[in-house]
Amino acid sequence: MKIVICDDEHNFVLKFKGMINKYYYDIDKLQICEFNSGEAFLADFRPHRYDIVVLDIKMEGLNGLETAKEIRAKDSSVIIVFLTSYEGFAVLGYEVKAFRYILKDQPEQIYKRQLLSIFHEYHQKHYTFSVKMDNTIYNIPISQIMYFTVYGRVIELHTDSEIYETYGILSEIREDERLVNFVTPYKSYYINLAYIDNIEKKNVNMKNKEKIPLSRNYRKTVINRFVSFLTEEC
Repeated sequence: MKIVICDDEHNFVLKFKGMINKYYYDIDKLQICEFNSGEAFLADFRPHRYDIVVLDIKMEGLNGLETAKEIRAKDSSVIIVFLTSYEGFAVLGYEVKAFRYILKDQPEQIYKRQLLSIFHEYHQKHYTFSVKMDNTIYNIPISQIMYFTVYGRVIELHTDSEIYETYGILSEIREDERLVNFVTPYKSYYINLAYIDNIEKKNVNMKNKEKIPLSRNYRKTVINRFVSFLTEEC
């Protein structure tokens, strides 16, 4: 995983690097690059060269938002995170599809939670789930999976455009550690929190307008997980 920190505050960069190294599970697979200005970073930037870009919103010359616009024009997949001292800044990030911001002055436990969530997002983008159908193996990015559902021994994997079938039991899928953002709303479903639009009393409404049944036994857990997911995205 290749991370860029672009910030002209050297002491904070050292602190932030330390926390990244502390909370990422395998530092041997981690590369952190530093730049002290948006101009210097953009001179080095190439599409898909980096996985995560962390930008200070307030820098001399090109600020973080201006730098992010240049990045987004060339790379739609890189994860962009803003560093800011201003809590009300978050809404500006929507312009460049950066839905994460980190306050510089906050307790380490909040840094930890946000960093782990960013790492999870990275792995969701890069992990795939394999399904064998008609002697063909399909590797589906986990970020594209909306939900799993089971009918007897047949498990259906639903993306926004396709349905794949495989044999197995849903309990094995629920134990898959790669599926960190999935939750059980009903005994025969396992759904991706990223695709939930809203939650009603007896249904989970997905972003594609599908309604997934919601059991009373799972309702509280689903709501809590969804709220936590939305909070972590900030």
